[in-house]
Amino acid sequence: MTFIHQIDWEVFELVQNLWHPALDFIMKALSIVGEGGMIWIALTLILFIPKKTRKTAAYTAAALIVMLLLNNILLKNLFHRVRPFDYDGWPNFIYPDIIKRPSSYSFPSGHTSSSFAAAAAIMITNKKIGVPALIFAAVMGFSRIYLFVHYFSDVLAGAVLGVAYGFIGYLILNAIIKFVDNKRENKIL
Repeated sequence: MTFIHQIDWEVFELVQNLWHPALDFIMKALSIVGEGGMIWIALTLILFIPKKTRKTAAYTAAALIVMLLLNNILLKNLFHRVRPFDYDGWPNFIYPDIIKRPSSYSFPSGHTSSSFAAAAAIMITNKKIGVPALIFAAVMGFSRIYLFVHYFSDVLAGAVLGVAYGFIGYLILNAIIKFVDNKRENKIL
C-alpha cells in the first residue's frame, strides 16, 4: 500500500468509528445538495437578486465555471482514480451504502472543489457570508469521506484546488471587467 493510500485508509478507519444513523442522514443530505454544485449555484442565483451582493454572485459564478472546467472536465479525466468502493487494496473494507455510488472518477473531489471554489470567491468579496460558506465547504468535504465515496487525499486536493479556482475565477473576472472598462473608456475618448 502506498503512503497516500495508507493515510487514506487510516482516515477511513477513524471515520468508520463515527458512523451513526443521525450522521448518516445529515451526510447523505449534504451530498445530495452538493451534487453538481447545486447548493452553490442556487446560492449564486440568490446573491444576484440584491444589488449589494451581485458582485459576490458574479465572482462565485466565475469560480464555479473555472472549477467545472479544470476539476471535473480536465483533472478527473486525467487522473482516472477509482472510487474507494472500487479499490481492491483495502483490507476488510466495509462500504456503508448510504448513497448511490457515483460513477465518475474520484480525484479530486468535485463536491469539495465546488464548495471551496464558491466559498473562496464569497470570502474574497463578502467575509460576512464567506466564513459560514467556508465552514459549510469543510463539512461538505468531510461528508464525502464519511460516505466513503472519496479518499481523504481527494478531499484535501479538492479543498486546495477549490480555493485556487476561487482565486482564479476572481482574477479572470477582474481582468474581463478591466478589459471592458478600457474598451468603454476608449470609445468615449
